[in-house]
Amino acid sequence: MDLIKQDSRPLYLRVKEYIENKIKKEIYKPGDRLPSETALSNELGVSRATLREALRVLEEEGKIVKHQGIGTFVNQQTPRFLKGIEELVSVTKTIENAGYTPGSKVLRLEEIYPDDKLSKKMRLDSSHKILKIERIRTADNQPVVYCLDHLGLKYLENGISKRDFQGSLFKLLENKYGIFIKYALTHIVPYITDKSLAEKLDIKEKSPLLLLEQYHYDTDERMILFSQNYFRSDQFQFKVLRKR
Repeated sequence: MDLIKQDSRPLYLRVKEYIENKIKKEIYKPGDRLPSETALSNELGVSRATLREALRVLEEEGKIVKHQGIGTFVNQQTPRFLKGIEELVSVTKTIENAGYTPGSKVLRLEEIYPDDKLSKKMRLDSSHKILKIERIRTADNQPVVYCLDHLGLKYLENGISKRDFQGSLFKLLENKYGIFIKYALTHIVPYITDKSLAEKLDIKEKSPLLLLEQYHYDTDERMILFSQNYFRSDQFQFKVLRKR
């Protein structure tokens, strides 16, 4: 392919990147069998030796797997984000730390009165309004987390604007409202995607998700934020260090 040959890097690396990009864009999906070596080398206009070197590196990196006599397959997708859950880091920072560009799409921003269940979770009287924020968080424009956040309006004295919620809530609370989130009590809950959430995250219905329900406290021990973050389990994996 002309675009590949115009690049000055070693040819096998350019071929590797071409195949890698097709995997990333899910043109080749997890579990898919790649075209034959003959078909791929003809498509790219490279020798089979060059193609095989590119495939060798992809196999070493765990992105493809070869089955003798059957073919070469895209490996079942491994999570892009592996993080320790003991450290409280915003979704934005998690995505940035992994080398991707974070993004956010605000689906809904509304003031509501909490029901009894939510008011108990947030330690607020049901007569106090809260701000409900519904967002999709993206990494390189791919949806990876569905976030449902609840903030007590009494803490947001400087007013609210939809554009405020395009990035990290932690930074917003610090920079605009002078609130520093000190720690969070977190519950990890396995969750199966319903139709609505599957459409939002661009995944199949009944796909597994990791739901993190978090109660965030500030330096004055106030429960400021209650969040429900639904992480795509094909994109995120959480770990924790346990000691005896």
